[in-house]
Amino acid sequence: MESHKTVAFFLNRVDCNDGITSHCETLIRGLRNAGWKVVLITGKVGFDDNSLKRLQALKELSEEWIVFDSFNSIFLSLTSFFKILNAINYHRIQVFHAHGYSMLFLTFALKIFTGIKCVATSHLLNYIRLEEIRENKYLKFKHFLFQTYLKVLSPKIFIAISSAIEQWLIQDIGIPDNKIKKIFNGIDNKYFYPPSDRERQEARAKLQITEQDFVVTLVGRLQWNKGHKILIDAANHIKRSNPKYHFKYIFAGSGDQREEIEKYAFENEENCQTFLFLGYVNEPRNVYWASDVIVLPSQAEGFALVIVESMTCGIVPIRTPAAGAYDQIEDGQNGFIIPFDDLEALSSRLLQLYENTNLRLQMVENALKYSANKFTIESMTLGTISAYEEAIAK
Repeated sequence: MESHKTVAFFLNRVDCNDGITSHCETLIRGLRNAGWKVVLITGKVGFDDNSLKRLQALKELSEEWIVFDSFNSIFLSLTSFFKILNAINYHRIQVFHAHGYSMLFLTFALKIFTGIKCVATSHLLNYIRLEEIRENKYLKFKHFLFQTYLKVLSPKIFIAISSAIEQWLIQDIGIPDNKIKKIFNGIDNKYFYPPSDRERQEARAKLQITEQDFVVTLVGRLQWNKGHKILIDAANHIKRSNPKYHFKYIFAGSGDQREEIEKYAFENEENCQTFLFLGYVNEPRNVYWASDVIVLPSQAEGFALVIVESMTCGIVPIRTPAAGAYDQIEDGQNGFIIPFDDLEALSSRLLQLYENTNLRLQMVENALKYSANKFTIESMTLGTISAYEEAIAK
C-alpha cells in the first residue's frame, strides 16, 4: 500500500455538541497520528459558543472541510457532485468512510465515477423487534425497503461499533458476517482518567458540590429519548422516601428540548437545590470527576461513548440495554443495566450505591480495569485502518 493515505469522511450533518462529532474528532486524531489524512464532506454544521472549540479542532485536524448547507445525499446538484469529485482527485482519496447509512447512495454514485471503495458506520440503532415487523404491514414494508437499500448500496465493510449493531446487521438485515468488523469506539485515556483527591475536590468546588453530596450525572443531548424524565422521576421518588439523603443531580448537554425538560424538572420547586443544568460542556472530564454515578436511561444508542468516558474517570455507570450496554457493562460487576422505563429499578440501584460505599468502590475498581484496554483510541484506530486497508484491497 502506498505511503500516501487519505480517507474522506461523509456525514449528513455535523452537530458539534453531540457524541457522533466527538467520536469523529477522536478518530481523526488517531488516524493522523497513524499517518492518515482526513477530508470532511458534510452537510450543515451546527455549533454554539460552547462548542466552538470542537469546531476549530475539526477544522485544524482535517485537510479540507467541504460543507453543503443544503446537503441531500440522494439528489445532490451536479455542481456539488463535481466539487466532491475535484476534491477526491486533488487529495488523492483512497477510501470513503460514510458515517450514517444515509450517505451510502452518494458514496455508491461516487464509486461509479472513481472506483473508490466505501466503509460505513452507523452510530445509532433504533431497534424494532422482528415480531413487531411481522405483525405490522407498514413496518414490514419499511424494513424490506431498508434491507434492500443496504444490500444494493452495500459498502465493502460495515463497521459495527457494538455487538447489538453487529447482530442486527447479520440477523435482521442479512449482511454476511465477513463484511462486518466490530470495532468499539475508543477514547483518549490521556485525557479521561480517574482524578486525584485534589482534582476531584476542585471539580466539585467549581459546581458548588460538597463532600456530603452524592452526585448523579446524565450527560447527553437534552431530548426526551435520552431518558431525562425517568431520572427526574427517580430523583423525586428518592427524595420522598429518603428526605435526609444528600443527592445532587447534574444534567450536562444541550438540545432543542431543554426548555421542556427543565420545566418538568422544576415543577417541584425543591429541585432547584438538587438539580443542576450545565448546558453543553467543553470539558466533560470535570463533570465526571465531580460525580459518583452516571445514568443513561436512553431509548436508543449505538454505543454511548459517555459511559466509557465516565467509567475511565472512575464512575459507576447505570444504563438501559440499548446498543452497546452489554459490551460496556457486566451487570452487577462494573455497573448496572436496568430495563427501559423502569423507575423502580433505577431508584433501587441509585439507593443501593448510595447506601453501600464498599460496593460502589469495588465497582469503580472493576470499571477501571474493564475499560483500561478495551476502549482506547489506539485499538479503535488500528481496527479502523484495518477496515480501510481491507476495503481498498478488495
